[in-house]
Amino acid sequence: MKKKEIDTKYYEETDFSSLMTKSKKKIVSPAKTKRITMNISEIAYNEAHEIDQYLNMGYQNVLKTAIILGLNDLYQKINSNKALT
Repeated sequence: MKKKEIDTKYYEETDFSSLMTKSKKKIVSPAKTKRITMNISEIAYNEAHEIDQYLNMGYQNVLKTAIILGLNDLYQKINSNKALT
C-alpha cells in the first residue's frame, strides 16, 4: 500500500498560536511574541515527528503545542498548592 504524501510546507509556515490561545485552559501573556532557540534531544525530536504523522500539523507545531500544554499543567499544579487568602 502506497503511503499518501503530505505537503508539510503549509504546517511548517503557518502559525497556529491563535488557535491554541482560544482554549479555555490557557495562559496568555500580554507581552509581545518572543522567539527562542532550543536544543532538544533526538528522542524528543523523533517523538514530535511520530505525533506529527498522526496529527499532520508539522513537528514544530507539535513542539509548540507541547510547550503550551506543559506550561498550563505547571501553572495549574502551582496554583492548586496556593492557599486562598
